[in-house]
Amino acid sequence: MRTLNRHLLSFLLLGAGTIVPGARSQDNGAVGVSPAVQVKPSNGHPATITSIQPRGGADPGNFPALTPIGRPSIGLVLEGGGALGLAHIGVLRWLEENHIPVDRLAGTSMGAFVGALYASGKSVDEIQTMAMGNADVFMLQAPYNDVSFRRREDRKDLPQAITLDLNGGIGLRNSVLLDTGLNELLREQFNAYNNENVSFDQLPIPFRCVATDLNALAPVVFSKGSVAQAVRASISIPGIFPPVQYNDHYLVDGAIVDNLPTDIAKTDLNSEVVIAVHLATSDFVESDVHSILGIFSRAYGAGTARAENSGKLLANILIVAETQKFEPTDYDKARQLIEIGYSGAEHRRSDLIRYRVSDEAWNAYLTTRKARVRKSPGTLQIVKVEGGTPAADDAARRDLAPLQGKPIDAKAVSESLRRVEGNGGYTASFQTLSALAPQAPDATAGQSPDDGVVVHLREADGGHAILMAGADITAATSNVTRMSLDFRIINRDFGRFGSELRTDVRVGFLTQFATEYYRQLGSTSFFLQPHVGIIREPVYLWANQKRISERLEQQAGGGLDFGKTFSRNMQVAAQWRMQDIRWTRTTGLDQSTNFSGPVETTALHLTYDTAVEGAVSPHGLRVDFSGGYLLHTSVVRSTPFVEMKTSQTFTYRQKNLFGIGTEVNSYFHKDVPDPLRFTLGGPLRLSASSIDEYRGTDVYLARAGYLRRIAVLPPGFGQGVYATVAYEVGDAWSPQTRTTFRQDGVAGVVAATPFGVITVAGAVGDAGRRKIFFSLGRLF
Repeated sequence: MRTLNRHLLSFLLLGAGTIVPGARSQDNGAVGVSPAVQVKPSNGHPATITSIQPRGGADPGNFPALTPIGRPSIGLVLEGGGALGLAHIGVLRWLEENHIPVDRLAGTSMGAFVGALYASGKSVDEIQTMAMGNADVFMLQAPYNDVSFRRREDRKDLPQAITLDLNGGIGLRNSVLLDTGLNELLREQFNAYNNENVSFDQLPIPFRCVATDLNALAPVVFSKGSVAQAVRASISIPGIFPPVQYNDHYLVDGAIVDNLPTDIAKTDLNSEVVIAVHLATSDFVESDVHSILGIFSRAYGAGTARAENSGKLLANILIVAETQKFEPTDYDKARQLIEIGYSGAEHRRSDLIRYRVSDEAWNAYLTTRKARVRKSPGTLQIVKVEGGTPAADDAARRDLAPLQGKPIDAKAVSESLRRVEGNGGYTASFQTLSALAPQAPDATAGQSPDDGVVVHLREADGGHAILMAGADITAATSNVTRMSLDFRIINRDFGRFGSELRTDVRVGFLTQFATEYYRQLGSTSFFLQPHVGIIREPVYLWANQKRISERLEQQAGGGLDFGKTFSRNMQVAAQWRMQDIRWTRTTGLDQSTNFSGPVETTALHLTYDTAVEGAVSPHGLRVDFSGGYLLHTSVVRSTPFVEMKTSQTFTYRQKNLFGIGTEVNSYFHKDVPDPLRFTLGGPLRLSASSIDEYRGTDVYLARAGYLRRIAVLPPGFGQGVYATVAYEVGDAWSPQTRTTFRQDGVAGVVAATPFGVITVAGAVGDAGRRKIFFSLGRLF
């Protein structure tokens, strides 16, 4: 299993390694310019992606002067390799300590990221601090904190679901991981260089990075544009991160075609001496071909290795970082990898030290490099939005309005755009711009700071129609196993931006069909929501821990909600319901009477949720409150009711999670028919009792729990595995049964995974009640 996991993670995250105009498709064997490929950029003007010539791709007039005059220009080339690329930081530190200037820089994948940071003016200390930080860039789904109120409902209702695209058929999305966190990290790190007119020749160190064009099946080398976008394309591991859409072309990791781009350093950047850094990988072992993933991993490595070997031959000095004992996923071993890179450079001291410059020349080099750093963006004056519907574009402009007149900060802009992204229909990217007419790009002190942003909205992968599907299983000793297949179809932006049609289908232990149309009223946060549904479910009645009868409950009806969504955390709605309910005995004997007739309800419903996860939340408060009346009908008298659930969690020293929860449901001691009564019993609702064992007109439940994290899942693949203990106390009352007081203790294991919450636990309660239970899907 360990070997299989190593293959999986290596294959997923191994850096693969593209010039964009500037973007130019490159043919390494060409001696001229190949036929141009016409593409259509977002501004509507024609652009051209061409092949590069062997030399002369850059304008040497834009390069910094060499100090001292007459020395050879030195190009540094950094290879891709996932976390192994952190070794490049150690190489950069060694070069600085020994006063060896880097005049040109080229990289692929992780080498592109580290190289772009250094080329744009970041110090080695700053790069190392970032590398050893806790940026969360690996995520299977958008953070719970960032999604809209309705997407939060989806996470709570179907935490176990996988999401499928319904546009043009049923299909999976185009990547395992989302790129939200990665994009935000890159925009923050390259805040001053997120402009489409930036010339990479005029960075503090002239720079190039490589990606792979899926349309043309050729390398693409970036020499101009947003540095954040260029790096994002170069590190876009196929199938793991979504491809980058650029001028109607789709770009992925450059390591596929040129993982060690020494050719770019020589021919495009005119480097006279090329220093290349190679990241050693583990040798072949027999187990590599004993699994599908292992074979894929080795085959992928074979493709990149051929290009790497060609790149090594063009290097004047090859630094080898002995990283073969590490995996491309070892981001938590940054310090060791950086030290290995430093040692690799030290090993080539005799070859490198000949390019050392004097202290005076080194200081002049640093001064020139610092003077070429581009100014940070100024205050936000201009906001342009394109790519969405008029309503979506207007929503993005409204979200950015509070930032106008303030300094342009990439993090603040990203956070403001989360509302338009939060519903799942669009992804938003942005670049900075200047109100001045476009001119020759200038990275020197004379350049005016950017004063605007242009936001690009694109339909999210999966489009506006998606299907969520998952299984929900609950099994307990001495109980009927409950299993259902749950499906939810969501048509986002149905009718207008922000509105949607949502349909639920459940089959298995119960049968349910429900559909609702959430209609946002104009550009406000008010909404109307008509809905209809049917449900057919077996119900078991109990006495003295024994099942005495089975009944069939059937409901059909609909209603209308009118309310306001205040934020992703809070919604209030006035609700009206009309249902026809049938309650009939199918087997056994009980004291309940058959019931059939209409039930009409009005209520005020409040939902407040500050949790940070849909299932096991490290901290946050949840409140779900409904209060209203059963209206008088032919079968029910007018009766007030209240239903309220609360939960509060908090974390102590990362691994310790404490939670308390309450549930109070009441008809204020008024008698109502059995199918309208509240229930208690089952996992985490008096766990030592049978599911819905107690039925009453007034019930309460309180529980307190402690979870200790005993295992951590890979970043983005779930919160972890917890050992848990809990105490529960509850009571059910009705005019017929008066009071049923119960308490119990629970101990078990809970795993919060991308496929839902898995719970295995046992419970011991009073009156001789004991249960062992298992659940997959929801956390009750």
